[in-house]
Amino acid sequence: MKIDVDIDKFTGGYKIIFPINEFKEKSDFKMGIQIIRCFSNDMELDPELEVEDMQDILDKTEELQKLFFTVEISEEGIEVDI
Repeated sequence: MKIDVDIDKFTGGYKIIFPINEFKEKSDFKMGIQIIRCFSNDMELDPELEVEDMQDILDKTEELQKLFFTVEISEEGIEVDI
């Protein structure tokens, strides 16, 4: 899975950009969840995401005719931007 990760050098937060064309099979959704969990663990956060949640995010992204969605992870929490 090809993603783009930006690290904020001041806050230590992460911005992960997921292109929607990387999600083709159920295993891709699971990999996306694992990627989010890896970065979340650094902030001692538990994202509690399921495959259905990732599918909902992808559906909304496609509905808005966007090519990617972004997950921002910081000490304040986890936020999904479409």
